[in-house]
Amino acid sequence: MQRQILFRCPRTGMNVQHRIDDERPESSGPADSYVAVRCPACMSLHFVNSTTGKLLGERGGQPVAMPRSA
Repeated sequence: MQRQILFRCPRTGMNVQHRIDDERPESSGPADSYVAVRCPACMSLHFVNSTTGKLLGERGGQPVAMPRSA
C-alpha cells in the first residue's frame, strides 16, 4: 500500500508531494525512519521522515538552509 507525504524542498521552497510504500505496520519500526526521495522540484536527493514529512536536519518546522554553490 502506498501513501503520500508532503515536504518542503530546501532549495526551491516549493511544497512537494511524494508517494512512499507503507509496507510496515504502524506500530513497528522506528519513529525516526527516513527515506531517500528524488525531489521533482530540484532533482536532488532529500531524506524525508516517512512519518512526519520533515527533512533530515530540519528543526522546529523551519527547513535547514542549504548553501548555494557559486
